[in-house]
Order: sequence, then structure tokens, then C-alpha cells
Amino acid sequence: MLLLTSQAVLFDLNHILYMVISFLLTAVLLALAFFFVKAQNKRDNFLKLWAVLTVVIHYSIIYVNFLKEGNLQIGENMIFAIHPCNVCMWLLLITAFVKNKNTVAFRLLAEFVFWAGTVCGIIGIVLNENYVGNGITDYEAFKGLVSHSTMIVGALYLLVGGYVKLRASNVLSVVLGLLLFVVNGALINFIYKLFDRGEPNSMYLQEAPFPNVPWLNTLVIGLIAVAVCFAITATYEQIALKREDRWYTRLHNLMKMKKEEKNSERVVF
Repeated sequence: MLLLTSQAVLFDLNHILYMVISFLLTAVLLALAFFFVKAQNKRDNFLKLWAVLTVVIHYSIIYVNFLKEGNLQIGENMIFAIHPCNVCMWLLLITAFVKNKNTVAFRLLAEFVFWAGTVCGIIGIVLNENYVGNGITDYEAFKGLVSHSTMIVGALYLLVGGYVKLRASNVLSVVLGLLLFVVNGALINFIYKLFDRGEPNSMYLQEAPFPNVPWLNTLVIGLIAVAVCFAITATYEQIALKREDRWYTRLHNLMKMKKEEKNSERVVF
């Protein structure tokens, strides 16, 4: 998914132009959707569109390889969700097609997809491994960029479309989602080991994603992600919400209620 070596090749003019155009188009699309897509069914369909597009574009390389080369070369990430982006892609699809969007489970899922899908999508565009040495004219590199762009639109629309609210409690969703990453990565690494297929380094559990920065491993990245999520949401609450609606007030009230319940139980006993 990402690579820090060969930066001079990675950030060429075509790549920079793609990033600028992609991010501008994303902003325009989300703004148009915010102002003109109002009905709930239309919002749901808009979300489904970008989720499905992401999956279709991701797997389109199989058909392109067959039509151009006459073979069915299938990459590992077409079979297993090896990279975080692969997991986010499927979670976005699940989120889009969940019928009951008023449950706690959906809220936790949507919040994680919003955060992880956006961050992973941006990293997948800015630091795209397939782009190095191939360039934008290579279809695999191009579809990789585009599929990350469509995933970003879908992930951000969870916020723009009102499915997700910025709250400090988003941290819980991020923690649970990161644990899912770890479980997924450990399972895939185990399957590879079981069948003696080498080390896929799924979710970067076997080796840090940046060879030049070995200390920046999965655990450290996860802790940074949680800290950044909390910093952003807590700052937002401080600016946008009344004091009684902020995380520390709600936490204080919850602890107070629990203490009162405990005291009342003692009195009854």
C-alpha cells in the first residue's frame, strides 16, 4: 500500500497533479452532495455508489490483465485483506448496505470507517507502492489511486451525510477497529504460515511499514491514531458543543450516576 523509498519517483508531476485534482474533486462532490442530496434514500444510494465503485475499481485489474495479457494474474490483496485499505474497503461496503442504521453496532462501524477509510485512503494516494517505478500510465497504479479516491469520498460522506458525528467517543470506535485490524492481520499471517506461503506482513504485524523508520511499528501507529482522533474530536467538542454536552461533563455525570446507584444499592441492602 505504501512506501517511503524512491520518493523522487513517487512524487513526480503526474502524481502531484493527480493528488491535487483528486482532492479538489472530492471536496466538490461532497459539497454538492451536502446541498443537493437530502432524502435519506438518496443519501443511502450515494453512499452505496462510492462503496461499490471502490470494490469494482479495485478488482478491475483482473479483467484488464486478462484482456491485455491473456492471463488471470491475481494479486494477494485480491484474495486476502492484507492491507488496512483492503479492510476499510470492505467495511465501507458493509456500512453502506446495512439496513438498520440506528444501532450502536452501526455507529461504531461507521465511525471507524470514517476515520480509517479517510486516513488510509489519503496514505494510499500519497504513498502508493504500485506507483513507484510504474507511473500513472500503468493501469494497476492508476486504478490503485482511483480506488483510494473513491474510498475517501465514501468515508468522508459518512460525516457529510450525517451518519457520523464528531465526538470524543469516536475513540472507542477507532480502538475497536484497530483491534479488528490486528485480528485480521494475525489470522492472515497464520494462514500463510500454515501453508508455508511466506510472510505477507498483513497489517504490518511482521515488519514496520517504513523500513527507514523501524520504531514506527503497528503499535506506535495505532497509539498515534487514537491520540490524534481524541485531540481532533475533543477540540471540536470544546468549540462546537455546550459544556454539558462535552466528553468530560458526560463522563463526570456518568461516574456520578454510577456512584449514586452504588450508594442506593447499599442502602437497600
